[in-house]
Amino acid sequence: MSPCYLKASQDSKLHEVCFIWHCLKRETNHAVAMKVAVFGASGMVGSAFCQAAVHRGFVTDGFSHRHPIKVKGMASVSQVDLRDLNVLERPLLDGWPQVIVNAAAISEPDRVKEDAAISRVINIDLPHRLAEISNHVGARFLHLSTDLVFDGSAPPYRSTDRPNPLSLYGKQKLEAEEAILNCCPENVVVLRITIVNGNSPSGRRSVHEKLLRAIAKGRRPTLFSDEFRQPCSCANVADALVELCQRPNLNGLFHWGGVERLSRFELGRSILQRFALPEKFVESGSRRAFPGEDERPADLAFNLDPLEGKLNTRPSTLAEQLEEMSIPDDLYDWFKEHTADTSCFLRKFSIN
Repeated sequence: MSPCYLKASQDSKLHEVCFIWHCLKRETNHAVAMKVAVFGASGMVGSAFCQAAVHRGFVTDGFSHRHPIKVKGMASVSQVDLRDLNVLERPLLDGWPQVIVNAAAISEPDRVKEDAAISRVINIDLPHRLAEISNHVGARFLHLSTDLVFDGSAPPYRSTDRPNPLSLYGKQKLEAEEAILNCCPENVVVLRITIVNGNSPSGRRSVHEKLLRAIAKGRRPTLFSDEFRQPCSCANVADALVELCQRPNLNGLFHWGGVERLSRFELGRSILQRFALPEKFVESGSRRAFPGEDERPADLAFNLDPLEGKLNTRPSTLAEQLEEMSIPDDLYDWFKEHTADTSCFLRKFSIN
């Protein structure tokens, strides 16, 4: 059954939205599906959340900045200029969602540096404004942040540990966290996530997609053996967010990631093994051997307490994340030419 909420349309004493896990039509005539608005709905995590939300029966409105939203079953999809904060209020007041989810961000370090003013709008001003609107309409607000708010010197990090971002992106995300939590004292979740595995809508954004594309162009990427992360899956993050939509008792700042702590090199080698590709396609290196790279956080492993113990959703293992990975369509011929086992990945075709 779809999760529902009960709208108090006749009883003036009922001012709060009550979440109901199992709701039958014969029990109430006021039962309607939960309504969510998603910003950054065309990105990896945003689109994965939309898919999970639609599957769960949510009425899902998606908003994206540049790229189209390709998720089936959406209630509505809109392309809006997320740099213009004045365009946010009207569709949210018209739609009046129960939950607003923000997965929009400019996360590429080079893009953040090249245009710090625009990245500040998307990474700080946009989520702050969405938090304000959430307060106004009485909506729950879920915002995605990053492990890069830490400097990597004292892992595994708890959500209560003191941040110390090294990059401009990390500093922007930390400032956004503080603005949101000051704006929304309750009915809010700021969820810091780790590096994300999965399949991006464009086939060009995820870790394995970038790695395979670099190799297909004839490069031999150097992956650091002394930089550690705790990769998660975009589908698993989406499942956790869907559950958080329905858990108004869980509020505040939390951490979410995968099960295993891995070096960049270990992750890259695992990706090649998953697709039966030669491990010689990548080489191991040290951050210290590359000028400037030694300033990157060395170890951003997370402690997932207390959220791990409170959600029914379990963190994904590396094996589960690898199994979810697909070869982008335009790389499939290259994959067949270089893999030792074409059966390790079966191409999927969608039937419209």
